[in-house]
Amino acid sequence: MPHFGDACLKGPRTRIIGGAVPDDRLRCGGPLPPTIAAPPTPPTPTTLDVRTIELPHTTLRIGTYGDGPPLIVLPATISLIEDWEALVRFAGRRYTACFFELPGHGGSSPLAAPYRSELIAESVVDLADALGFDRFSLLGFSFGGLLALRTLQLAESRIDRVALFSPYVGKEALRHSRAKLLAVRSALLTLKPEIARRGVLGALKARPGAAAVAWFMHEIGKFETSSSLSTRLRGFTASSVDVLCAQVDEVLTTPTASLQGPYTTPCVFGMSAHDPMLDFEVTRAFVNGSFVDVAEERWELPYHAPPRPLTIEEYERDHAALLDRR
Repeated sequence: MPHFGDACLKGPRTRIIGGAVPDDRLRCGGPLPPTIAAPPTPPTPTTLDVRTIELPHTTLRIGTYGDGPPLIVLPATISLIEDWEALVRFAGRRYTACFFELPGHGGSSPLAAPYRSELIAESVVDLADALGFDRFSLLGFSFGGLLALRTLQLAESRIDRVALFSPYVGKEALRHSRAKLLAVRSALLTLKPEIARRGVLGALKARPGAAAVAWFMHEIGKFETSSSLSTRLRGFTASSVDVLCAQVDEVLTTPTASLQGPYTTPCVFGMSAHDPMLDFEVTRAFVNGSFVDVAEERWELPYHAPPRPLTIEEYERDHAALLDRR
């Protein structure tokens, strides 16, 4: 998590971080890829300011922390505020950091129209207006990178800086097979009629597509472990699955050309050169071809995201220098 304030200089800058990590760290998701050592601390009640806020397209459940320039943290997929608390608290060291749950999931109401990333970008701007943010910065991880780019397209004149960490920038950057993503979509569409009546967990257990759904939610979203995924699925609603289906469709169909700049907003780009889900060179070429000012953080780690949620102590241990960088 960098300090966007003075990090970006004309032209790309690269800093390489990390080293070899055992293969058993490759399976789950999390917001940023640091070096992981200590076991996680037990979860505690959220310390964020959590509330709902009514907007033109939706009512969002948001969590904020800190006192500084505004920063909106964009969700990777259907995650809850509690999943991202440590990152928001860490960002709150320098920013007023705000994370929201996607419309149709958690405590956020569904959109009136079918889910599209362009509508999420409109809701990001509406959220900034409601919070009194005349200008703000963005942080997008994985699928959140798409949402950050959509927001830039809509309101770049109001955005100070953007951080893209392991961002999805279009279907051309996917390393996983189209067949696997189509399996996710097929599984979700099959489950959809059952969710409103019986709940999703039992249906998932009975279907071969369950593994594909779990893969997508681990790799593109941020879910802690298989057990917590099962718990989360029990709380799924029809609107949650609608959102997930729409996101899979966008991952499968969005071309990089539809997100391409040029953007004059300074950008911090961080990604592992060995990301197993997204192609590093394709993503890097997109970022450097779209932004005039790029500061690059290159990790030598073999996963798209860490295998478990990070603690605030781990963020501060591994990323404090980035946050304070000039």
